[in-house]
Amino acid sequence: MIEIENLRFRYPRSDFLLHLPQLCVAEGERVAIVGPSGCGKTTLLNLISGIVVPDSGLVHVNGTPVSGMSDSARRDFRIAGIGMVFQQFELVEYLDAKENILLPFSINSTLTFDSSVRTDALELAQTMGLGQKLSRRASQLSQGEQQRVAICRALITKPKVILADEPTGNLDPRNKHLILDLIFQQAERNGQTLVVVTHDLGILPGFDRTIDFEQFRVETITGERSMSTDRSSESCQ
Repeated sequence: MIEIENLRFRYPRSDFLLHLPQLCVAEGERVAIVGPSGCGKTTLLNLISGIVVPDSGLVHVNGTPVSGMSDSARRDFRIAGIGMVFQQFELVEYLDAKENILLPFSINSTLTFDSSVRTDALELAQTMGLGQKLSRRASQLSQGEQQRVAICRALITKPKVILADEPTGNLDPRNKHLILDLIFQQAERNGQTLVVVTHDLGILPGFDRTIDFEQFRVETITGERSMSTDRSSESCQ
């Protein structure tokens, strides 16, 4: 489902270098990414989704060579085929919660909006405890409510892949487990692959595999970081 080979990525005017020899995530697998801030976890999600492209190497998602696509093609692929939960939510402040959930259908013509989508959006919102908040603008919602709206938006298109950056970070303990269980249920029901970046070690038992980015090697002279986890370098076969 997700295959990365010989990937190198450096931010401009930075000594940060991400070197990932190989990473494979199977279809339907739940993978958690952990590690200290600044080690490349969010960058990895951005590379998988095509928000940024590697300096060298290959990124394939569901058989699609994301790293070799044009900017517009990557954008369309991401909106239709990948559910993104951003750490900063990335909601449109002047839209209400319902409009934010349905936003992918407004900005990608390959997605078909019909009554079933509207029903799915309402059901997701109700399950997330947002049923009475759908008419409120994003700026009028609490941090936890905004996070739940962002999760609904990621799930509404029923994408093949869900990438989530700290999806439970702003939720109280009770809602954290309720929302995580919902994400797991949705992923299992739709056969989705799930990759989650988290600092919350308490949620790790729910995943099939954990990749620890603290195992990155740092060479202070070159700033190079390279991944050396046993599980991440398994064969894609």
